[in-house]
Amino acid sequence: MNAFKRKALATAVFAGLGIGSAHAVYQDANGLGQALIYPYYTVQSVDGNSYNTYVSVVNTTTTGKVVKVRFREGKNSREVLDFNLYLSPNDVWTGAIVPQDATATSPGLLVTADASCTNPAIPATGVPFRNFQYSGAFDDKAGAGLDRTREGYLEMLEMATVIGPSLVAITHGATGVPPGCASVQGPGPNALPLADQAAPTGGITGTGTLINVANGSDAGYNAIALANVTAANIYTDIGSEIGNLAQADPVSVVITSSPTGTRAYTSGWLAGIDAVSSTMMHSNVINEYVLDAGSKSNTDWVLTFPTKRFYVTTAAAAAPFTNAFTATGSCETFGFQFFNREERGAAAAGGDFSPLPPGVTAGLCWESTILSIRSGLAHNPTGTTSGVLGSVNTQPVNVTAGFQNGWANLNFTGANSLVGLVSVAGSNTVNVTTGAAAAGAQTYRGLPVTGFMARTFNNGTLTCSGASCQGNYGSLFVHNYLDNITPAP
Repeated sequence: MNAFKRKALATAVFAGLGIGSAHAVYQDANGLGQALIYPYYTVQSVDGNSYNTYVSVVNTTTTGKVVKVRFREGKNSREVLDFNLYLSPNDVWTGAIVPQDATATSPGLLVTADASCTNPAIPATGVPFRNFQYSGAFDDKAGAGLDRTREGYLEMLEMATVIGPSLVAITHGATGVPPGCASVQGPGPNALPLADQAAPTGGITGTGTLINVANGSDAGYNAIALANVTAANIYTDIGSEIGNLAQADPVSVVITSSPTGTRAYTSGWLAGIDAVSSTMMHSNVINEYVLDAGSKSNTDWVLTFPTKRFYVTTAAAAAPFTNAFTATGSCETFGFQFFNREERGAAAAGGDFSPLPPGVTAGLCWESTILSIRSGLAHNPTGTTSGVLGSVNTQPVNVTAGFQNGWANLNFTGANSLVGLVSVAGSNTVNVTTGAAAAGAQTYRGLPVTGFMARTFNNGTLTCSGASCQGNYGSLFVHNYLDNITPAP
């Protein structure tokens, strides 16, 4: 369903919700939005070879924008670096997260050769990630070392449109370099004067690339785009956690499809972060895996919960999450059923149906947890790091003999994930297929999750035009999901 239809559905119930001119946040299928979520970055190593993560963001509009760029480590979503990025009309910004040095305890390092203005300016040597928000007075007992910054995720949020003299200052000239970056840099309100700010308009898109040069593997993804996050100018200066997804307007639009119809849920919420979470609430995560012995294949699933920090503290957890954060994380139980390729297409004979494969219950403990799928083959990982991404924020899952390749269905089973999020009275559900409608509060069960499956193939050293070359390959595929939202007219 296109953006116009989603907005029309939201507008139809705004009066009943008492929302007025508020936006209704939704996940844009076309990849354009006001906020972007990049599910994973990493500079971890596999077999001694480190990953780099390349990031891009594109301003597809003819207006200038100031965008909050925030990197979060993967255990507890603590901020490790943030800055304000100024995008001129039709601008692209690119950066790379690389290891600061060759040691496994070094932090991630952001480097860029891009000329777009940032506040503060990013030095030519790059800026290392920091541990200030999870050490000292902010110690959450999950480790205070800089190595914790080596994997996580990032988010970008357009806070305002840039107009007036500041737009002239940040716009690339004939030389390709903005003439006035210094005028929008430095702490204090003068970095972007109020007169040069207007409401955000959306239209940004982005990509992430996980590349391991030494291994010869490279895989990319599109950032998750959230459109219509807020109608208000939410510009904030640097050095503040303000300027985040909690400032979303408390309305959301979610579209789901099932054999019984396509439904549009327009929901009002008591808090803006619930509106954002609802756009990513899923009861099940579905994807494939490959663990071939012949190609020495490995598979990781990235499961990132971008809004978890708003529901979980070291003291307590609120629905949809179940457990407070401790030194071992905030763990969510799950079920995991897996099917081999033949089982998926098998024909049962004589009324004797094949049994479902085994299920497992374990813990998804981190904000970005990497599910390391294993089958006990010699090339599969056996330790505490994952086989494809080298993640230390990992949860191993073992499949049984005969199920080395296939697909799996992960379902969330934590007590509060079954309670879910409940919208306010006055929300509205429409079955677009049948025309049936239901007014009233809705329940979104599951967890707000995003991510992808990453897999590798290793065919050893090959002969290419008479010379030796690598036979390593990497790719990734975004997850598919099932939703459990009621009522479902």
